[in-house]
Amino acid sequence: MNLWLASVAFAAIIFTSSCSKEQTPVSATPASANELSIPEVDQLALQADEAFINTDIIGGSETEEFSLSNDGIPDQYMVSESTADEINTTKRDGNARRMRACLKELELSGEQIAKIRIIFRNYEDCNKYVIGRHRNAMQELTVKMNDKLKLLVKAFRDGRITKEEFEAKVKSLRAEFQTLKNALAEKSRSALKECYTRLLRGLNQVMTERQWKAFVNCYRI
Repeated sequence: MNLWLASVAFAAIIFTSSCSKEQTPVSATPASANELSIPEVDQLALQADEAFINTDIIGGSETEEFSLSNDGIPDQYMVSESTADEINTTKRDGNARRMRACLKELELSGEQIAKIRIIFRNYEDCNKYVIGRHRNAMQELTVKMNDKLKLLVKAFRDGRITKEEFEAKVKSLRAEFQTLKNALAEKSRSALKECYTRLLRGLNQVMTERQWKAFVNCYRI
């Protein structure tokens, strides 16, 4: 009798376990497991990330203040919803110029451009907070560095430091600026790269194989 009860209990455990597995929802599978790696997407995302980290500091002399183009945000990250509306225009200035130029060569259909517009809108929503925060921080840092530069310029013009001393101190100030700029960029780079990777994946899904290859060849530096 005890042996029979043990058999029944064991069967019940097996049945319960089987049902539990069958009822596990598909959504339980991690989303990342369903995303196939696209080498070109990874390459272009890395290219944009490196441009963000390696943004050059402009100026920094007796007659020119320090500055950063687009507050240190590279052209790749300047894509917005309006970029899609400018694909078939003759506009050459403004933001995301390389993106617009490369998309313009693909002979995209109206349906494709409509889908790309949604992708760009989602991208803009994705990075809006991060870019806004980074811009504010970079603007504040630039003001502080230029205030220090002004003091050096005044000291040089007043004769309190020599030209050689002035140049050495400006060089040191530029290095300090570079270090602080990189520290701020590190706080934002992961989020920006993730948003940009989603954008590139979206473009890959909208384009034909021929269009995607042509886009990558055009957009890759």
